[in-house]
Amino acid sequence: MRKQILALGLVLIFLCSCGSQGTEPSDKDAAISLQAPGAATEEKDIQQVTVTEYPLPEEVAALEKLDLMDMDLYADKEQSLCNSNQLSFGDLTTDEEGNVYFVDFTQHAIFMCGPEGEDKELLYEGVGEFLHVSNGYLYFVEIDVETIYCVGIVRIAIDTKEAEVLYETPCGEILVMRDILYNNVPGLVSMKLEEPDGEFTRLSEINGVFFNTDGRYLLYNMVTDDTGFLSQRGYLLAWDTETETNYFVESRKMFPLLAGNWLSYVDVWTGSRHVLDLETGTDTDLGYYAQHAVSDGNKLYWVKQYTGSFQIMLWDGEEVQEFLAVEGKEGVYGDVLLYLTGDYLYWMFESDYLKEADWGYYRFSDSETGRLN
Repeated sequence: MRKQILALGLVLIFLCSCGSQGTEPSDKDAAISLQAPGAATEEKDIQQVTVTEYPLPEEVAALEKLDLMDMDLYADKEQSLCNSNQLSFGDLTTDEEGNVYFVDFTQHAIFMCGPEGEDKELLYEGVGEFLHVSNGYLYFVEIDVETIYCVGIVRIAIDTKEAEVLYETPCGEILVMRDILYNNVPGLVSMKLEEPDGEFTRLSEINGVFFNTDGRYLLYNMVTDDTGFLSQRGYLLAWDTETETNYFVESRKMFPLLAGNWLSYVDVWTGSRHVLDLETGTDTDLGYYAQHAVSDGNKLYWVKQYTGSFQIMLWDGEEVQEFLAVEGKEGVYGDVLLYLTGDYLYWMFESDYLKEADWGYYRFSDSETGRLN
């Protein structure tokens, strides 16, 4: 799924002729430099396009419409961070004690450690995505790095490091919320974690991806079929966990991120990331293509890439700024994903798809940086 979604991102960039410069950063010895606080960056022009309204697919047209501004959506800080990391394929997560769990693609392993990589412990030999911690267990989707296919939904008892497969392929994306595990292939399904028996309850026939939640609604993008390719119309849907109803919300909103009172998304017609204030209705075009972004509900971070380096950008609710520059080895190509906790901003530079990646961190308390792996 990850490769398919990244491919769609490239299609969006090509179709819209916009976004961050498609060049590639960083190696293991990346040097880190800070930009002066408050240094505003020039916004990029987004190509103007003629918007054509298309008829909704039958399965979407059959759903009741729910107005985004009437949903009373709000994600607290903890949920905002979870949503952020979920949007970046969940390669890093934390628990209530501040332990960090991350996927090391270089060593093909999942580790637990302190926030700066201290006291590192091997939890699992293998590669996974969509990491979630709940009630002493780590849940994730295991990926075969050779075939790039999911091989099962796995959970590990953190204390004993014992692993068990809850469900075998197909498995897609997962999200854990209130002791329920949600999965998107085939269709939207759920499993109660107190009684994991490999059986899912089907909630909807519509396949989805990029789960976000405020605790009641499960927001997601519709995919066209079980291959995981997103609909290029950007259909945003919502599963109401209280009424057990699936709703159509809006079109054109891709890669959603619900954080605080904000819904950040990529407009599929312009390719630019937006931030919609769900209280005032103010919609801000950030002027950059950014498939992935992270936010605590007060600030939004995303990556702009150059040849041999990348720039972490910041929107503080008023203006776009250059936040953190990472210099790397010239000519090295890779994808950069961000992850956010209460005290740290992490980034993963993936130089070889699912096989080699380097982790770095920024400490908010004193602006110090370092390596996680």
